[in-house]
Amino acid sequence: MGRFTDSLLGRLRKPSKPEADANGDPLDKVLDVAKKRWRRADEYDRQNREDAYEDLDFLETPGAQWPERERQLREAEGRPCLEFNRLPTTIAQITGDIRQMRPAIKVVPVDSRGDPETADVIAGMVRYVENRSDAASAYFSAADQQVGAGIGHWKVITEYGSDSTFEQEIRIVGIPDGVGVRWDPDAVLPTREDAKFCFVPVDMSRDVYEETYPDHPAAEIGDTDLTRSGMTEWAGADMVRIAEYYTKTPVEKTLALMPDGEILDLTDEGDEDHAEKLDLIAQAKATGAQVRIEKRPGHRVERYVISANAVLDGPTEIPGRFIPVVPVVGVEMTIGKRRARRGVIRFAKGAQQAYNYTRSTHTEVVALQPKAPFLGTEKMFKGYEEIWDTANTVNHPFLPYNVDPNSPTARPERSTPPVPSSGLAELSREAAEDLKAVTGVYDASLGARSNETSGKAIMARQREGDVGSFVYIVNFSRSIRHTGAIVVDMIPHVYDTARTLRIVGEDGKVDLVQINQVGGLADDGQPLDKIQNDVTVGAYDVAMEMGPSYTTRREAALDGMISLVQAAPDVAPLVLDLLAKAQDWPMADKIAKRIRTMLPPQIQAQEAQESGEPPPPPMPPSPQEQAAMAQQERQQQIEAGRQQLDMEKLGVEREKLRADVLKIQAEIEKAHIDAQARVMETSRAQVPGMEGGAPATDPRLDAIGNAVAQLSEVVSMIMEEMSAAPMPLPEPPAEPEAPPMALPTDFIEAPPGAFSFDPGALGQPAPEMMGQP
Repeated sequence: MGRFTDSLLGRLRKPSKPEADANGDPLDKVLDVAKKRWRRADEYDRQNREDAYEDLDFLETPGAQWPERERQLREAEGRPCLEFNRLPTTIAQITGDIRQMRPAIKVVPVDSRGDPETADVIAGMVRYVENRSDAASAYFSAADQQVGAGIGHWKVITEYGSDSTFEQEIRIVGIPDGVGVRWDPDAVLPTREDAKFCFVPVDMSRDVYEETYPDHPAAEIGDTDLTRSGMTEWAGADMVRIAEYYTKTPVEKTLALMPDGEILDLTDEGDEDHAEKLDLIAQAKATGAQVRIEKRPGHRVERYVISANAVLDGPTEIPGRFIPVVPVVGVEMTIGKRRARRGVIRFAKGAQQAYNYTRSTHTEVVALQPKAPFLGTEKMFKGYEEIWDTANTVNHPFLPYNVDPNSPTARPERSTPPVPSSGLAELSREAAEDLKAVTGVYDASLGARSNETSGKAIMARQREGDVGSFVYIVNFSRSIRHTGAIVVDMIPHVYDTARTLRIVGEDGKVDLVQINQVGGLADDGQPLDKIQNDVTVGAYDVAMEMGPSYTTRREAALDGMISLVQAAPDVAPLVLDLLAKAQDWPMADKIAKRIRTMLPPQIQAQEAQESGEPPPPPMPPSPQEQAAMAQQERQQQIEAGRQQLDMEKLGVEREKLRADVLKIQAEIEKAHIDAQARVMETSRAQVPGMEGGAPATDPRLDAIGNAVAQLSEVVSMIMEEMSAAPMPLPEPPAEPEAPPMALPTDFIEAPPGAFSFDPGALGQPAPEMMGQP
C-alpha cells in the first residue's frame, strides 16, 4: 500500500516542456510516426466519417432533407419545400430504451488473491467514479451519435480531486465530436481494445491556441508540409487543430511471484521503489522461500498532445493496459477490405425525402385550388357586386340577389368544390410506412393505440417492436463493460493509499467504505497487520448484467412485494419500509425512514451495519407499552410475593418435620436403651432349679426390636425426602436460631412391656421421678 504513489505522481504529472520518449528518441520522431498513422487512419475511415456527418446534418440542419438542386429549382419557382422530420422521434425511441436499459457493471475476482467482498467494494467504486463524473451525460451523448451517425465516443481520464490535494481521481468525460476520432485500421474488436494508437482531434481558435501554447507557433494555411502529410484541415484562417495521441507500445515486463502470492513488477529499473522490491525478494530468499522471476510481454500506454508541426505535451504514461478511449458503434459490417458503419438515419433518408416531397406537393395542390365560386346570371348580382366579391372571405349574415325575369325560380348556387388528389395522399401514407419499415420502429413502439387492450399485451407489443433496434442496446452495453474494465484496471494505480470513499450502491444508496486500511486484532489482542479492502492486489474482471433499469426493476419489486403482503399479511410489518421506498410519489423515502424506526431492533441494527452508520439508539416505550410493562412488573411482584409466601410456608413445614424427626429419634433411642436394660435384667433372673443355665426368653423383647427397626427405616426415608426437596429460591429473612428442643422430663415409670429411656445416655440430667424427693 502506498508503493505506487510516488511513481504514479510522476507518471500522471503533465510536463511543462516536451521531453524525450522512453526509448530516448527525440520527439520529432514521435511526431513523424504520428503523422504517418494519422494519414493511414484518416484515409481508411474517410467514407464512413463523411457519411456520418451527412447523416447528422440531414437530421438537425433545416433544409438539409432536400437535395440542393431540387431545392433551388422549387424555390426559384416559388414552390414550397416543406420538411416533416419524423426521424428525431424515431431516434428518441431507441435512445430512450438505452437510457432505461443501461447495463449494470459487476466485478468478480479471477485469481486466488481476489476477494468477493473487495470485488463488491470495487464495483461500488466504479459507480462512485460514474457518479462524480456525471458519466450518464457522456454515455447518452455518445449514444445519440451512435444511433444517429453510427459511432460515438467517450474517454476515461485521471485528475486531482481538487486544487489542494495530492490524491488522484478517475473521471469519465465525453468527446463532443465522436465521429472524428481516428483508430488504428488494424484493430478488429468492436471496443478497439486491440488498437495500437488512437487520435482524438480538437479544433480551437488561433487566439486560444496561441495563449495555451505560446512556445509552439501554429501551422499556416498552404503549408506544403501539411499538404504532403494529408493534414491540410489542421490549419484554417481562424482555426487550428490539435489532437490527443494515444499509443500502446509493446514492452517486456519482469515479474516476481512472491511466496505469499504477491506479484512485483520489476520492469522499471529507475522506479524509486525498485530497491524496496529487491529487498523484499532478498528477505524471502533468505528464509528459504522460492521466488519465481520471469519475463512477460506487456504494453505501455502513453498520451501525447500534438499539433501539425510539434509535440505540445507528453509523454504521459496512462495507468493500466488499455487506451482510455471507448467507442460505441451502431451497425458495423466488414465488406472485403472496407468496414462499413451506419446508424438509423442512413437508410431512412429516402423514405423521409419521399414523405417531404409528397406532403409538400399535396399542400401545394390544395393551396392552388380556388374555393368553389357562386354561379348565377348577371342580373342576379347587379347592384350587390361588393357583397358577392367578399362572399368567400367575409361571413355575411345574408347574401341579397335580384330575381332574373328570364329565370324567376333560379338563384345563385355554389359549384362543385375541388377534389383533393387521392394519389398524393396514398403516396404520403406509403412513404410514412416505408419510414417505419426502414427504421424498425412502428406505432406500437411509440405508444400509439393499437388493438391491444391489456397493459401486458401493450408492453409485449412494445418489446416486440424494440427487437429491430436491439443491436444498438447490445453495442452500448458492450462499451459500458469496456469502460468498467478500464476503470477497474486503473483503480489499483490511482487508489493505492488508505482512503475513505462514499461508494454508490446499485440502488443509489451511498455507503461509507474505507479502502487499503490496516487494522484488526489477533487472538492475543495485539494489532494485526492486515489490509482491509485492499484494492491494489488481486485480479478482477467485469461482468455485465443486462436487463431493465433500476426504476423498472423497482416497479417489478413493488408489484412483487404487494403480492407477498397480500398472501402473507403477517410479513407486512417487516417489509413495510421497503414497500414505501419502492413507491414513485414524493416523500416516499422520508416515509420509509419513519416506518423503519418502528422495525424490530435487530433489523434496524442490520440496516445500520450495511450502510456503515452507528446503530440507532433504543426507542423509548410508548404509553401503552409503559402501562403494559408496569402491569407486567406488578404481576411479577405479586407472583414473587406468592412464591416467597409459599417458600416461607414450606420452611415452617420443614422445621416442624425436623422437630418431629428429632422427637422420633429420641423415642427410638429411649426405646433402644430401655430394651437393653430389660435384656440385662432378664439375663440376671435365673430360672429356679437351673443355676447357671440360659436366660429365659421374653417374646416382648423381639417385638420391641422389630418395632425399633421399622421405626428406624421410617426415619431414614423421611430424612432422604428432606434432603431431596429443593431449597426455596428466595432467601428467607434471618431468624434467631431456636434453642435445642428440650427433651420431656416428666417421665413416669413405664408400665410393663413399655419403652424406658435414660436421659443420661444422651448427656441430659436425669429427671426426678415422680414420688421421689
